[in-house]
Amino acid sequence: MIPKAEWLETGDKNTCLCCGQRVLRQGNPITPERAARALLLFNALGLTREELLGKHREQLDYQSPGFAAWLEEH
Repeated sequence: MIPKAEWLETGDKNTCLCCGQRVLRQGNPITPERAARALLLFNALGLTREELLGKHREQLDYQSPGFAAWLEEH
């Protein structure tokens, strides 16, 4: 298995979970279709649903409003 990238462990809401770039403003609300694709991407990066809803929750709420709620429902 490929190790997780270093930035995935930071938990900084201003660091993108998928690419590590700086996030300078809050994201737009996520659509259900985009949420499903994002979950596949995060799983490919080695992140679990539990990690996304736990230590990365603040990042999700800031970068993709509505994604954490979508994860809880699906």
